[in-house]
Amino acid sequence: MKNSIIKGKSKRTKLFALLTVLAVVLLFALNLALMYLGQQKSLYVDLTPEGLYTLTDAMKQECAFIDELDNDERKVKITFCADPDTLVASDVTRIIYFMALQMQAEFDNLEVETVNVVYNPTAVSQYKKTSLSKIEQGDIIISYGDRYRIQKPLNFWYGSDTALSAYDGEYKMATYIMSVTAVNRPAAYFVTGHGETYYDAENPERAENADAAALYDMLTECGLDVKTVNLEEAGKVPDDCVLLVINNPREDFKVDPDRFTELDYASELEILDRYLVNNYGSIMVSRDHEIEKGGVSALPALDSFLYEWGFDFSESVVYDDENYLDTSSGEHNTIIGEYNTDEDSYGYAIYGEFAALPSAASTIFSNAGYIKTSYKENGAEQEPGDLSVERVFLPLMNSYSSSAAFLKSAENNYSVIENEGALTLAAVTARGAMDSYTGETKYSYVFCVNGIDFFSNELLYNSSYANYDVMSLLVHNMARTDEYASIHLGSNSMNSSSYGGKILSDTSLSATDVYEDVFTHTGTGSYYESVKTVSGLSQGDITGFTIALFTIPLIVLGLGIAVHIKRRFL
Repeated sequence: MKNSIIKGKSKRTKLFALLTVLAVVLLFALNLALMYLGQQKSLYVDLTPEGLYTLTDAMKQECAFIDELDNDERKVKITFCADPDTLVASDVTRIIYFMALQMQAEFDNLEVETVNVVYNPTAVSQYKKTSLSKIEQGDIIISYGDRYRIQKPLNFWYGSDTALSAYDGEYKMATYIMSVTAVNRPAAYFVTGHGETYYDAENPERAENADAAALYDMLTECGLDVKTVNLEEAGKVPDDCVLLVINNPREDFKVDPDRFTELDYASELEILDRYLVNNYGSIMVSRDHEIEKGGVSALPALDSFLYEWGFDFSESVVYDDENYLDTSSGEHNTIIGEYNTDEDSYGYAIYGEFAALPSAASTIFSNAGYIKTSYKENGAEQEPGDLSVERVFLPLMNSYSSSAAFLKSAENNYSVIENEGALTLAAVTARGAMDSYTGETKYSYVFCVNGIDFFSNELLYNSSYANYDVMSLLVHNMARTDEYASIHLGSNSMNSSSYGGKILSDTSLSATDVYEDVFTHTGTGSYYESVKTVSGLSQGDITGFTIALFTIPLIVLGLGIAVHIKRRFL
């Protein structure tokens, strides 16, 4: 009688033990491989009724141009600023991540990467607008060469923080990719014809170019072509223009009342207004505060136009005896602007993260006047002819409360106090309106500073000051332009056959809980306890189904092999 089925069979026992170890290792390796393939190669079954984890045929057709790009070895890149484990832990980011992985499998000229920006912040440094700007964990960067868009995960969804109602990711992703790969490069135009200070790139030998060299460099580094336009001669703003720069005009803009009866006549200021209202354009104005409103060098037409857009310019100059820079003149009119710390303010939205850094430099205003708003106390006014649209006056930066504005006295020196306290030195008026075709809210911006030195080489080129960084951030905000994907892919246009994208059958997904708990750990409760999964199918369900689909047969096969070896050799 045998005491053991393996007694006296030591070689076979060793072989069986070795095969057992190899089988376990192989099974473990296959399990890891299948988990990888389940995510990277989309080897899973999408059980959501909305098809949230499936790339639609419309999306494949919309983005087919990606593989036709003349890429010069460049690829469209989608960079997720978080580890895969973090991305799949959130309902909000998991679906975006899986969509990107499917696109990577579909298009040879597209790649997906993940970067932990907490441990490796320098990995995305090429996408920072300035050396001190910050890219958050969870941000999604869509890039092609040196052009890029940085988006928050919630931008791919439709709804509110408490209830997301649709996944609009395909439309948004296609739009961002179309924007960064667009053949036509957006342009900034210096307006000419009124004695402005400008840079003429087509005439590099022009001596006066040197006076606007820093402003030109800043605009080009923001990804813009820089050109010039004479509005009276052109009769319109060029189609590729995303930003007009009116820098220190010395003569007023022209209005010819005798030509009002001509159907095709539009004054320069009417051209500007149409550009802002119809084309959702942006304008930057640097105006000399010493050009007196009633004097020989006055700019009544331009001032009247800007008044309609919320700007009322003071003729005084702002001094500050506490927050100033020493200059050779000994006067305290080269002052330091105060960063706005109100998180709900426009200024904070532009430079808040920058200003919060201990190493952030100061923004300097030299020989500048201040700006009042021509709007009501709340800084907003309904647009003439369209009561559904508001223009909102938004201070960008103020002086400190220790400042005061002085008017010229009879002796022609600035000695008469006009105003005291924190005064607006630079401001933006924003106009937001919904595009009737795409359903997107588009914005027009007018930026004004009441002093000609703000764009000077002395301030922009000086790395000790933050003028260059702050203006770069502002230009990125004002001049960003997008080409839009077909509305039928799922935009928020009422004309879209798929309004809002993939409508959720289960609206219990809370963006606040999911996003904050996973990325900032400041949510209202535990992610796993407080948030239900989209349509009842979590990443665990998907991966588990994938692994089970492949692993169970492998286990059965492994057991069969073991039994066969046991019966044959042991």
